[in-house]
Amino acid sequence: MIDPSETVDVAGPTGGVVSEVFFEPGEQVEKGQVLARLESTIQRATVQMLELRAGDTSEIEAQRAQLEFLEGRLERTQTLLDRGVVSHGVLEEIQSSVDANRSLLARAELARRVAQEELTRAKASLSLLEIRSPIDGVILKRYFDNGEYLPLEGSIATIVQLDPLEVVSFLPVREYNSVSLGEIAQVEPAAPVDGAYPAKVSRIDRVFDVASGTFGLQLRLDNPDLKIPAGHRCKVTFGVEN
Repeated sequence: MIDPSETVDVAGPTGGVVSEVFFEPGEQVEKGQVLARLESTIQRATVQMLELRAGDTSEIEAQRAQLEFLEGRLERTQTLLDRGVVSHGVLEEIQSSVDANRSLLARAELARRVAQEELTRAKASLSLLEIRSPIDGVILKRYFDNGEYLPLEGSIATIVQLDPLEVVSFLPVREYNSVSLGEIAQVEPAAPVDGAYPAKVSRIDRVFDVASGTFGLQLRLDNPDLKIPAGHRCKVTFGVEN
């Protein structure tokens, strides 16, 4: 039997109302492609708000300008103190203002870093509302449409990977030592599919089926152009030349 190498029921990390679906059964999809999006109006508004907050540097710039001014004033006052023009009290007062402003600047920088982290978290939450394909494959089934509620454990689609394909075959137990991993066999799909294709033995079962006197093995059949359909019977010939 020729089967897909993978069959995946694609579910979202969270439940919600389906806002948009971007695929139809039979379509090819790539790993990471967005298949559907859940309702995300509030989450998008939150991201936009945090982008404004994380990108606002006005408070930091104002505090830096104020600090630069106070540090210049402190330097000038120190010069006047050395000349005996001002008292230590004046210098200490300005030094206190400089220290306070440095604290305000540090607080403003921290607030911006916090806003950036909040933005990162908000974007991560928003991304959870996008359901992406975990594999390259073909959509086999679609289960939900726009406006329907996708439960937490619900699947929105089934995807099958058709490149490579997986060929499952059974041989009599007496042939167990006649095949080996990596061996090349020839696969001939049943009608109406034509052609013969090389496949590599990728697994040999180590447990025999007593009732039938057979053992199973699996072959990898490359199918880059998706010419060979899955879910179809075939004939496998062993002992062919590589």
